[in-house]
Amino acid sequence: MGFSSTIGIIHDGDGQLKPLGAAERRVWDKVRNLTRRSYSRFNHFQEAIANGKTNDWRCRAGGRYLYICENGLVHYCSQQRGYPGVPLAGYQTADVKREFLTEKSCAPSCTISCVHQVSYIDHWRAPQTSSVTPGASGHGADAELVQIR
Repeated sequence: MGFSSTIGIIHDGDGQLKPLGAAERRVWDKVRNLTRRSYSRFNHFQEAIANGKTNDWRCRAGGRYLYICENGLVHYCSQQRGYPGVPLAGYQTADVKREFLTEKSCAPSCTISCVHQVSYIDHWRAPQTSSVTPGASGHGADAELVQIR
């Protein structure tokens, strides 16, 4: 019917980068070879993810896209719940502009395909000039730490 397919690699149970095992790699390679080539397939980063290696890219979380949790709080993404962790109503244009230019310490080991894809062209434009380490360990905060009062 002419449909195309995509395949993505997700993170481990802690939201972290983990190389594929032999069985998973065989499945990924087989499905990946079934997909049609297309100009819209910005997914070269997935090879590094499959091998458990980091990527050099510019994450625009908090600037180009936001993750809003069930409590109405703004987070970088589903894996970085807790930062910035502010109510959506209080998230202003200045926050969007700042976060667009903020380098995220979690970016190299990020496995979230959609954020990689929408930021693909940013490697050569709008350098990030400041940095932040989301969460206590640099890998995100537990959802339980975010509470509405």
